[in-house]
Amino acid sequence: MPDSFICLMLVNAVVAVALIELVALVAWRAATGRGLAAADLVANLSAGLCLLGALRSVLAGAAWPVCALWLAAAGVAHATDLLRRSRSAALLSGASESGTAGSSSIPL
Repeated sequence: MPDSFICLMLVNAVVAVALIELVALVAWRAATGRGLAAADLVANLSAGLCLLGALRSVLAGAAWPVCALWLAAAGVAHATDLLRRSRSAALLSGASESGTAGSSSIPL
């Protein structure tokens, strides 16, 4: 087997493990109420999966615009994740300063 085929299979395996992890963490959150919310997990995991998509497209010999689209999608997913985290952090710091949750004056 060519090395590129083996690398493609490895990337596919990593994607499969990441998706299994996502399902397991969402199921755990549903069962216990603990852990990250599904939207936070998806925002975080999407950036990595898009980077894997870019790697896979290069290994498969796709045209450069395909890789560029995957990289752009990874950037958007990463920015979304950072925005969600900064808003969560701002809400938490506002709640801890005032002593009550939800009374933050930080605009969303």
